[in-house]
Amino acid sequence: MNRLVVLFSLICAATPALAASVFNVERVFVDTQAPSAIEAREIAVRDGQREALTIVLQRLTPEISWPQLPDTSALAVENLVEGFQVSKEKTATNRYIAELSVQFKADEVLGLLRGQNIAVTTSQNRPALLLAVLEDTQGLQLWGEHWWEAAWKQEDLENNPAPLVTPLGDLDDTIIATPEDILIGSPEKLDQLNRRYGTQASIVAHALADIDGQLGVTVYIFGAEESDVIVRTYRGDLPHEEMATRATGEILRLLSERWKQSAGVVSDQINEIRVRANYGALATWTAIRKTLGASDLVQELSVIEMSVDYAYLDIAYIGSVSQLAANLEQAGLQINETMNGWQISKLMEPQS
Repeated sequence: MNRLVVLFSLICAATPALAASVFNVERVFVDTQAPSAIEAREIAVRDGQREALTIVLQRLTPEISWPQLPDTSALAVENLVEGFQVSKEKTATNRYIAELSVQFKADEVLGLLRGQNIAVTTSQNRPALLLAVLEDTQGLQLWGEHWWEAAWKQEDLENNPAPLVTPLGDLDDTIIATPEDILIGSPEKLDQLNRRYGTQASIVAHALADIDGQLGVTVYIFGAEESDVIVRTYRGDLPHEEMATRATGEILRLLSERWKQSAGVVSDQINEIRVRANYGALATWTAIRKTLGASDLVQELSVIEMSVDYAYLDIAYIGSVSQLAANLEQAGLQINETMNGWQISKLMEPQS
């Protein structure tokens, strides 16, 4: 292997893992040929970063707006990249194969969308627990390794607008619930699993693969306040394992679209609201201010009055009040309108 390629690999391998964000993209596969391995690597990184940017732009916007998105081939994508990692790297004389993980600069990427009259969603929904149930000629499978679960784990679940958590599938999980318990949507069993994994919603993805050339997928959404179902059928002269890749990608897009419909912000117009922040300790007050400051919708925060257990704040924000409330709820704050005006406080942590 060329010495420069080795050095490049060591630098990328030393980069720390990226935190979950819609601006991060994992596992972008690149396979490029060129007169030399060095040239192939340079082309692969450039093309991989461009593909990753397309993924990010589509994550941020509803599918109906994708035709309005900037053409990434005409952009200097490298100027938008915060950092990247390389894994599964293979080189030959004139070929380079690898997987890229790319982190983009949020403000610069959002600058591409300003003035386009497109709804933009920068916050993620709360993670939901993914329970992949396979039903084939061998019966029902939930815990343990199977191709339906493997297809989901190939997806970038953590950085999706609607992120998903996969269970360990260990002995404790098998004691809590059987595949039958999950398929019937047992509230008690789902609640136990949610408590174990720190989630408040469950996504039960049931794949029916009892007929060659056909894969039926039913996704049950069990949320804290709502339930829904998604049904899809995939047909073709392909093994079930290959159909599963198409299915998981489409289901993830549908889950993301659900979140973007409620959280997307079209206008950059700034609104203002005065709220009373209630807290019982200085640590809680510090946490409230930190959470508000980190919100992508909050543009400015001013403290008007402060006492031992409450403070009045003016919050300048973009979007609607309901979008602000949903955004803050993801971060552990609740904002409500009362007879005495708007009030904000920390959400009660779920009991384990």
